[in-house]
Amino acid sequence: MSLRALLLPVTGHRADDITLELALGLAKAFGSHLTAVCLRPDPVDIVRYVADWSSPVLAGNTLAMAEDQAQADALDAGKAFEEWRLRQNLPFWTERGEAGGASVTWEERIGAPGTILRDLARFSDLVVMRGLGSDGPVDGDAMLEAVLFDAGRPALLAPQVMPANLFGTAMIAWAGGREETRAVTAALPILTRMRRVEVRTVGGHEEESVEALVQYLAYHGIKADAARLDTGDRSVGDLLLAEGKHIDASLLVMGAYHHSRTRELVFGGATRQIVTHVEMPVLLAH
Repeated sequence: MSLRALLLPVTGHRADDITLELALGLAKAFGSHLTAVCLRPDPVDIVRYVADWSSPVLAGNTLAMAEDQAQADALDAGKAFEEWRLRQNLPFWTERGEAGGASVTWEERIGAPGTILRDLARFSDLVVMRGLGSDGPVDGDAMLEAVLFDAGRPALLAPQVMPANLFGTAMIAWAGGREETRAVTAALPILTRMRRVEVRTVGGHEEESVEALVQYLAYHGIKADAARLDTGDRSVGDLLLAEGKHIDASLLVMGAYHHSRTRELVFGGATRQIVTHVEMPVLLAH
C-alpha cells in the first residue's frame, strides 16, 4: 500500500505554500504524482447573487469584473506554482522517465469547488488541502465535505506552520468506530514511516478495541503505545490538541464527523474544532 496519487487544490492564497510543502514531503517519500488543481469560481455564480437586487447593467459589469479577477488570480497561481516546481526540480508526469519518482501536473478548473473535488478525489489516494481556519479556502466546508462524504476519500489538512519532521510522532485519536478505522487504514503508508506512533482514547472505550488496534498496527510493522485521556472539564477537541502538543505530534490521525455534518457545524464538535484549529497535519476519513 502506498500513496501514489495526491490531489492538491490551490487558490493562489499565500497559505498554499504550506500545503505545497506538506504535499511535497509526501510526494518525495512515496514517489507520488501530485496533481495541483487551481479552483476558479464560475463568475456566473457570483453574478447570481447580484442580479436579484441590481440592474442588468450592473450585473453585466460585475460579471466582467469577476471574470477578469478570476483569470488574474489563476494566472498568478499558475506562475507561483511553476516557480515552485522549478525550485524543487519536479518534472511533469510526461517527463518523469522510467525511474519514476515524484512528479506533478497542473490543472485549472472552473465551477463549484466541491463538485470539482468530488470528481477528482475519487481517483486520488489522498487529498492535501488547507484547514478551515482563518487562512482556509472560502469554500472550505464544501470542499472538505465533498472529499470525505461524496468521494469517500481521506483528506490531509495542512497547519499554518509545518512540523520540523513530518515523520516524527503520529497520534491516533481512537474511538473504536468506523471513521477511525478508515482513517487508520488510509494513514498506514505514512504510519509505517513514523519514528513513533501513539494511540490515544478519550473516555471509557473498551481496552480490547485498543489492544486489537495495536496488534493490527504490529502486523504492518508499526509499534504503537496507547494511553487513555480523561476529559475532565475540557472538550475532546481541546484535549486532543493539548495532547498533541504534549507529545510533540507531527501528525494527527482521526475519524471525522461521528455526528451529522449539520449538527457539528451548528453546535460544534471534536471534528469541527480540529479542522478549524489545525496545529499539526491532520489526516481525516469518514
